Amino acid sequence: MSDQDGGAPGAGETTAADAWPGQAAMASLPAPPTPAGFPALLAHKALVYLRPDKIPAVLPHVDSVWSGMILAGDGSARALRRLQAARVTFPVLTDPEGYKDHTATCEAPFRLPTKDGMFPVTLGAVLDAQLQSGAAAALTPTGYINAAETDVLKAAVTEFAALQRQDSIFLAPLDISLLGRGYFDQTAAILSGLQAPVALLLGCQGNPLDHSKDIIPNLRRLAARVPLIPVRTDFNGLDLLAHGALAAAIGTGGSVRHAVDPAEKHQAFNPGPAPSVLWPQLLTYFKGSTIAELFGARPQLAPSCPCAPCHGRLLTRFLGRDQQDEAIAHGVATWSPLAAQLLSAPSVRDRAEIWKACCEDAVVSHQAVLDMLLRLEGLRPQPSLSRWAALPAWPASLPAPVA
Repeated sequence: MSDQDGGAPGAGETTAADAWPGQAAMASLPAPPTPAGFPALLAHKALVYLRPDKIPAVLPHVDSVWSGMILAGDGSARALRRLQAARVTFPVLTDPEGYKDHTATCEAPFRLPTKDGMFPVTLGAVLDAQLQSGAAAALTPTGYINAAETDVLKAAVTEFAALQRQDSIFLAPLDISLLGRGYFDQTAAILSGLQAPVALLLGCQGNPLDHSKDIIPNLRRLAARVPLIPVRTDFNGLDLLAHGALAAAIGTGGSVRHAVDPAEKHQAFNPGPAPSVLWPQLLTYFKGSTIAELFGARPQLAPSCPCAPCHGRLLTRFLGRDQQDEAIAHGVATWSPLAAQLLSAPSVRDRAEIWKACCEDAVVSHQAVLDMLLRLEGLRPQPSLSRWAALPAWPASLPAPVA
């Protein structure tokens, strides 16, 4: 993240006269432009990114107007067909997760299976298979693109662009350094050159937004320059929806909120049996045990939640693995109304103003909880939340829209 949001455009910056409006023009639009082809079905939606076994927990709380699903993992195609049989009215995609066990190279940017163990299946055939299963659009099986490998990203984009498909979306699983100061301009130029929607997946151990102070402003710049769909994300998805992203897909758990280099073992930073629980007033996920411990001496002050899965019960109840599905349902039921509020705002800039106010309130609420508990420490806002609250809602260097 840089010390200021926006600033001078980088090489290849899109302007209002180009295919994508750019930050200044984007602000006054009621929504980002809708792309051609099947990706239009995802426009202006905050989807749920999940494993198929979590569908029963999530399904009752998916907003049929403002949401949808991206399924990942074994059984995704079968689960998609079951959802079709149930006549769901929202879009559903499947992520082939090529980045989980394949590192992209210039020669092989996509993970492509072999037929009968001998002949490689083409990229087009992999995309066709997703569509034949009923996916609203297909996602490329792109391998993980490592740090400094902008040539690999270019090779992947070039191969996909040559197919000239409007029923598919290029999935870009990028090591987070490619969106930092050293590589952002190159990365953005390559992705904007595609002139088609890009499903962006951030890769690193831990929270990608903590990698550097450049990341959040750079992602916002990218969202106003490329038809962006951040996937497998946390509330960074809402931040980017508020700054010009076409759509977003928020993961139901920590393991589906970013990617990790397949050469590395996925590290669990907060192990234990308690599930991750969204504390709505703080716009933050905590281990259920952390919330319970915080209010251990004063349980009468513990937060309750009015969402459908909670029915007014306390958030301190989430202590075991068997409560994970309930915690996931609570999360989706809680962030979905906020996503709908952002997406139904009069303009993209209004989305940004609403989001900034929500983040400011959440930061203040952290201190309010400490004051209520008569504590001096033990509940610090996450750096990304503090950053969202502190940054201008829209780049200060860009003029406000004319009324």
